[in-house]
Amino acid sequence: MATKQNPIKKYTKKDGSTAYMFKKYLGIDSVTGKQRETTRRGFASLKEAKLAYARLDIDVAENGIKQRSSNRAYKEVFEDWFNLVYKTKVKESTYWNTRIIFDKHILPALGSYNIKAITVTACQKQANAWCKDNPNRYDRYINYAGMIFKYAESIGEIQSNPMQKIILPTPVESIEGDEPEVINFCDRQELLSLLKELKENYPFKRFVFFSLLAYTGLRKGEALALTWRDIDFKHQTLTVNKTLAVGKNGTALIQKPKTKAGVRTISIDSDTADLLKEWRYHQKKHIDLLAMMPSIEQLVFAKDEDNGLMNPRTPQTWLDTLYRKNKSLHQITPHGFRHTHASLLFEAGASMKQVQARLGHSNIKTTMNVYTHVTKEGKEETADIFGEFMKNGKSLGQSLGQNKNPAQ
Repeated sequence: MATKQNPIKKYTKKDGSTAYMFKKYLGIDSVTGKQRETTRRGFASLKEAKLAYARLDIDVAENGIKQRSSNRAYKEVFEDWFNLVYKTKVKESTYWNTRIIFDKHILPALGSYNIKAITVTACQKQANAWCKDNPNRYDRYINYAGMIFKYAESIGEIQSNPMQKIILPTPVESIEGDEPEVINFCDRQELLSLLKELKENYPFKRFVFFSLLAYTGLRKGEALALTWRDIDFKHQTLTVNKTLAVGKNGTALIQKPKTKAGVRTISIDSDTADLLKEWRYHQKKHIDLLAMMPSIEQLVFAKDEDNGLMNPRTPQTWLDTLYRKNKSLHQITPHGFRHTHASLLFEAGASMKQVQARLGHSNIKTTMNVYTHVTKEGKEETADIFGEFMKNGKSLGQSLGQNKNPAQ
C-alpha cells in the first residue's frame, strides 16, 4: 500500500533560519482550464504549518474553490501577485517599499483597467509619461508594472506581456549648464567644516552619528542597527551583521543585510573608537536618568525618549536642520557620507578591492560605478598630470619620485 506523501516541507530561508511550507492542489481553474495549487510558506513551526494546511482543507471542502473572474482589473491581478508570489520571495522592507511604488505610481495609471484590454500602445504611452515625469526612476516603474503582466501571462490570464514589447523611452537630456550638478559627497575640507559645525552647535549624538558614517562608510540603516556588542574596542573593529529597514506603514524593523558581502567586520581608527567610547558614557547617563534597565543588545543610536529603534528618516531631519541654519555648508544626504568616505579613500590611495570590502559591495562593478567620483583636488590635478606628461614625458607620480607602475 502506497504511503501518503507528507505535504509539509522543511526549508532554509535566506537568513539561514528554518521554516516550513506546503503546496496544496485546489482543482481545475474554470478560467484557464489548468490545474490550480497554492503554496504557503514562512511557518515558524511544523505545528503551525499543519494547522494552516488543515484550515485550508476545511475551507475548500466547505466553500469550494474560489474561482477567478475572467475579466479582472490590473489591480486585482496585482493583489494576487503581491500576496501569493512577491511577499514569499523578498524581505519585508523590500515588499512594502515596492507596495508604495505601486500605490503611488503604477496602480493609479493602470489599476482600474481590465488587464486583458491593456495594449502595447497603452503601455508605451504610460512608459513615456513615467520617463517624462520621473526620468531617474521611470525604468523601475516599467519593470515593476511588467511583473504583473508576466504573472498574468504565466497563469494564462493574458496571451502575452504588452510591457515587454514597448520601446524603452530615453529621458530628454538637459542642456549642460541648465541645472547645477548635484554632488552628493564632500571633499576633505567640506567634510571637516560640516563635522565641526555639528560638534560645536548641535547635540553630541548627531556629531557622533555622522562622524561614524564619514569615517566608516556605513549605510544609515547599518549604523542605526548597531549595538555595542558589534564594536570591539580592544581590536578596534566594528561588525556589520544587520540593518534598520522600513516595513508596513513605516514601521522600523531589523533585518539581515541584502547580500553576504554586506556582513563584514571593518577596522576603525583610534579617534573614532575614542569618540564612540565617549558617546557610550553619555548614553549610559541618559539611560540611568530614564530609570531603564540596560540591555545586552543596547543600540548605539536609540530614541532618546524610550531607548527604542530610531526612525530611519531622523538623520535626514537632523541634516535639514543643520542646512537651514548653515547655508554655506555643502549639502549632502546621509548616504552622501558613504560616498564621501569612498571618494576620500580613493584619494588617499586605497585600492578598488579595499574599498569594495570596506563598503560591503558584493559586486566590484557597484564600487566602480557608484564611487569612482573625482574629488575637486583630483579635477584640478588632472591638468597638471597632462601638462607634466607633455612637457617631460613623465607622469605626475614620476615627477614626484614615484615608480611608473605603482605595483613595482
